[in-house]
Amino acid sequence: MMKKILVLGGGEFHDYTGCCQLIEKHLQSLADQYTVETVIGDLDRLKRPQIDACDIIVFYWTKDKLTPDQKHGLLEWCAEKGKFVGIHCATTAFRDCPEYESMLGGRFKKHPPYRQYCVFVDQKHPAMQQHFEAFQAPAEWLNWGQHECWVRDEQFLIHYDRRVNIAASAAFNGEMWPVAWSKPWGNGKVFYLALGHDVQACSSEFFRQMLFAGVHWVDSEVPEPTPVFTT
Repeated sequence: MMKKILVLGGGEFHDYTGCCQLIEKHLQSLADQYTVETVIGDLDRLKRPQIDACDIIVFYWTKDKLTPDQKHGLLEWCAEKGKFVGIHCATTAFRDCPEYESMLGGRFKKHPPYRQYCVFVDQKHPAMQQHFEAFQAPAEWLNWGQHECWVRDEQFLIHYDRRVNIAASAAFNGEMWPVAWSKPWGNGKVFYLALGHDVQACSSEFFRQMLFAGVHWVDSEVPEPTPVFTT
């Protein structure tokens, strides 16, 4: 039986319908490995036993609130066996739920204007190593030999748990900020990708490949590296 990915989107801002439809289209290219379902605006899919029908959740949600049943369903599913991939605005969701923030690994702080900036990929991170080791980058990926790629997107600056395993980062005002990370949550695995503000940003091949890297990482049998606290 093929594994199931649930793309779950909604909230107050962002074109979550358009972005989730495009994320589903990206993931359909993995049809030999997964079935994909997209659901918009229904947080009850996080309740048990509904959530137990999913192997992986790709989550694109802005603000909003969780009911106790939704919160416990998500946190317990992920801690037991879950594979969770948060995209962009997932760090803005459920500000009144510190447990969700702990599971995801960070909380949105602010963002500079939508612009072009350079993302640095850490090839030592096992998710990046696993996905990009034999990857032939398109010609437009400038500086990919140095594992860098220029993107046009909204850069999220995030308050994050320093124990996450950063997979990619970008500079702003002389400071490096995470663009992607992974972390454990009980027996589950979490991957967060800060790219993907709108359909244009989600259309880039770099976003698509980073999405694939995150999905493959949370679904791999390779254990999450032990978090190392950095200052």
